[in-house]
Amino acid sequence: MKVGSWFEGLSSSPKAKNKVLIIIAAMIISVLIDSQIGIIADFIPDYISSLPGILLFVCLTIFLILSSFYIIYHVKSIEKLTEVKYIHFKLIYYIIITSQILIAIMLTSVVVQIAIFQIYYTAFLYVIHIISYGIWVGILGLLARAFILWYKNFDKNSMILIFALAMIAYVANGLFGLMYALDILTQQEPIISLGDVAYFPEFSSEFIGSQINLINTSCSVTAFILTWIGSVKLLYGYHLRIGKLKFWSIMIVSLIYYNLEFPLFALGYFDPVGDANAFLNILIFSFAGILSGIIFGISFLSIARTLKVGSVVRTQLMLTAFGFILFYITGSANATQVAYPPFGLLSISLIGLSCYLIYSGLYSSAQIVSQDNSLLRSIRKSVTEQANFLGGIGTAQRNKELESKVLTIAKNLEDEIEEASGIRTSLNDNEVVDYIQYVIKEIHENKK
Repeated sequence: MKVGSWFEGLSSSPKAKNKVLIIIAAMIISVLIDSQIGIIADFIPDYISSLPGILLFVCLTIFLILSSFYIIYHVKSIEKLTEVKYIHFKLIYYIIITSQILIAIMLTSVVVQIAIFQIYYTAFLYVIHIISYGIWVGILGLLARAFILWYKNFDKNSMILIFALAMIAYVANGLFGLMYALDILTQQEPIISLGDVAYFPEFSSEFIGSQINLINTSCSVTAFILTWIGSVKLLYGYHLRIGKLKFWSIMIVSLIYYNLEFPLFALGYFDPVGDANAFLNILIFSFAGILSGIIFGISFLSIARTLKVGSVVRTQLMLTAFGFILFYITGSANATQVAYPPFGLLSISLIGLSCYLIYSGLYSSAQIVSQDNSLLRSIRKSVTEQANFLGGIGTAQRNKELESKVLTIAKNLEDEIEEASGIRTSLNDNEVVDYIQYVIKEIHENKK
């Protein structure tokens, strides 16, 4: 599969499409550079604090700030094409754009402090972590709620349930990740100066922060495994194309690779004898998140490829795929070591954007499919897992909207009857909803 074909349909204009593709690729490369330097910052303090290192940090900051606003604007323009009618979409957009403006101000302030005073305040790191992780928890919490409602409204689809549980685990992962990050930041100096070396607190089960990190790691592993299961189901059709051995080798290696790091470090198998060994081990395992993001991104690209080139749903699912790739890279980044300059912070600042892409892409896709009868019928005719997942959330969204409309009508009729006769109906909201779901189920069974 060619990389360029993944992002077909991002815009009707070839020039705009190429521009978006270039910006997306450049953002991924920039975040990779920032996150990887942040992870090994304590091994190369002289380089990152040198003029080339500071210039690199400044250039990455400027580019990622500008590109993040461009991507947000691009997603907003696509949402207009979908004729999104939900108020919360606009609310989320305003929250995202406001938070990115605040983050841009924080990052710019850090750059100015370093350039003029050769110091920066760790208070800015607190704010960026709280904003980024707060959006992570909030947006993926909304997506978890959406998956739960889709699951209830579409015959208990197993794929939808898997992703619902995964989103719940991601929310817990973000919450405990924020708690752990803030705990580490409290152990750092309030002002970081030129010459200060990045500091990673040692792991010890006696400290509360380490116990929080254990819970955070457990949530991360749970979320990964659930998403991995969903990705295996979505990508399983490709085992005929590349061969079962290659398919399962790739998937099993990614599963082991991502989950092997923590137990090996905790058990002391990678307790370094010298800095060279530690440096190599960190570099090797830091790519686990990158590989995971790519595999999960490809699973949603596989759904997009089943749709017509240039369709809005295809575009939204591609942005979802990009969101997963970016989420796993930024989510595995670390800025609590407070390097000078704070490499890793730029990746943290894009966590919210990655969650926004995932949420917007999936929810918009469900809405579009639910409103397009011909598209929904064509999806239902397919027997692939991709169609099962997409058709499932689309049908569930339609049922959810139908339920909401009927419930509104029922409430209005109830008020009119009570006003005219003085008699109030004995049916409560839950009983009305149960009856609506019963009717919807009967309709689906009759169509089979």
